[in-house]
Amino acid sequence: MSGMTTRKVDPRLDRLVKCAETAGASEARIIDVREIVVDRRVRLKCAVPLCDSYGSHLMCPPAVMPVDEFELALRRYRCAIILQVETDHASADKPGRRLTRDTCDEREEATRTRDWKIKLHEIVNCVEAAAFKEGFYLAAGLIGGTCSLCVECVGQQSGEPCRHPFEARPSMEAMGIDVLRTCGNVGMTVRFSSEDRVRWTGLVLID
Repeated sequence: MSGMTTRKVDPRLDRLVKCAETAGASEARIIDVREIVVDRRVRLKCAVPLCDSYGSHLMCPPAVMPVDEFELALRRYRCAIILQVETDHASADKPGRRLTRDTCDEREEATRTRDWKIKLHEIVNCVEAAAFKEGFYLAAGLIGGTCSLCVECVGQQSGEPCRHPFEARPSMEAMGIDVLRTCGNVGMTVRFSSEDRVRWTGLVLID
């Protein structure tokens, strides 16, 4: 089943792409779930080297479902809407400056990383809700990077519930999705925080 065939037989999917674009996505398209690459090594990278959110953030490993369980669920979906947002301005970093953890952090700050991650989150939630209304009642959204709805998560050890239980979503990476290879499969660009402009990628699975 190709994306083109899907669009011909089900105009609802085109409406979901339009929904993503209207909500602010720089790019959105329909893809076959077979183009989504799941690799257990992606989850490994959450722990090696250890991410700040691992073991503490409610939407991060090990609090989210195991990769094997996600793979089984993924097989039951037929397609997805993959979407991206891109920063609208370049950082003021000097050309040729050596990239370190500090310079990457500076660039993230210059491109208002949290603002754009929240924007992606809002678009994913919007498309997921629209998909539900279109009759895709098992639609499920995934964001890119750590959930940033709260400045600081209540944490896995706090025993407190999520402050945004209906809006919070785990990331593609937390589910073991190789975002770089998945985007490569569908011809979409990936840009990282070490670059002047950053692209954040999200996904809405469609049943």
